[in-house]
Amino acid sequence: MITRDVKIRVRYGEVDQMGFLYHSHYVEYYDVARTEMIRMLGTSNYELEETGIMLPVTNVTINYKNPAYYDDLLTVRVSLKEMPTVKMTFYFEVFRPNGELINTGSVTLAFMNAETKRACRPPKYFMDILERNQDPQ
Repeated sequence: MITRDVKIRVRYGEVDQMGFLYHSHYVEYYDVARTEMIRMLGTSNYELEETGIMLPVTNVTINYKNPAYYDDLLTVRVSLKEMPTVKMTFYFEVFRPNGELINTGSVTLAFMNAETKRACRPPKYFMDILERNQDPQ
């Protein structure tokens, strides 16, 4: 439905003793890619929060295939494959500079009314943005 690529360089402080990108940083990279995708579409997490919507994470999956190394310029491909309801799931593929797929995963977030702390539907303006930005089939 919607796919964007975000470049992230592995910093020295993110690698472990083996010289590999430490496993937990992939989730941070997912967050950066998701946030940047939303920004590329024409809105932001901040704007969603200003409308009274919070997006707590309800599920994370991650699959490690091969390591990333210090100073690799990774491509994090983030996809939103279906229109959100009260939840939305982003899918991730992480590629090394040579195009090798090294990691896959997903993050599911729930739309939550900030005041009531209850699940809710996404705001109409957000759904309109997603509709306008769907990738051509």
